[in-house]
Amino acid sequence: MTKIIQSAVALLIMTGAFSASAQEINCKDNASVKEKLKGIHEADQQIRAKIKKEMPSGDASKIKQMALEMKASDKKNQLYISQLLDQCGWPEGLTAEESSTVFLVIDHADLTFMQKYLPVLEKQAQAGNVSKSDLATIRDRVQMLTGKKQVYGTQTLKTGKEVYVWPVDNEAGLDARRKEMGLPSMEEYIGMLNKAYQSEVIWDRQMTVEEAASKMVKKNK
Repeated sequence: MTKIIQSAVALLIMTGAFSASAQEINCKDNASVKEKLKGIHEADQQIRAKIKKEMPSGDASKIKQMALEMKASDKKNQLYISQLLDQCGWPEGLTAEESSTVFLVIDHADLTFMQKYLPVLEKQAQAGNVSKSDLATIRDRVQMLTGKKQVYGTQTLKTGKEVYVWPVDNEAGLDARRKEMGLPSMEEYIGMLNKAYQSEVIWDRQMTVEEAASKMVKKNK
């Protein structure tokens, strides 16, 4: 996110655009919770689909406006999910998509939010309510955002036209760890990323965390 977008988001927060008060959730009203999660999933995916569709146009002003809308939507979703988990715990009887919606909201949040609810996702992954691959993604993202090597190789860093795999710890056991979490081999994954980014994904095994972090800082300037 550019500094311009960050400043705009900060302004919206200061002016109260993101303000919302805590609300009591009826933890026993499972139907209401499910309906709310359905709306959150739709909102989360729709705004991202709009941005993806608009990206090729190169219309910076429109893309920035959409980015602001996405941040506002994410903040609203995070407020509900935090209240739901704090007041009710993990709801019973969620479908795979509904559980995935809770994951998506955490996945699209900031580091503090992710760290707070990572133990919840770990517990639910053990119970079979959250996919192991989703858990691996969150674990790796927390590692990356705290300046550490990732464990499962799910995270990349895009700088301009170049895409790098964030440094990985214990590369020798990587594919075994990925298999355990339901992820394809690293070779297959990089092939998938090449197609998704339409660019060669670089896995520089000699790159240090400090070098990767330096690229991230340059990207955000």
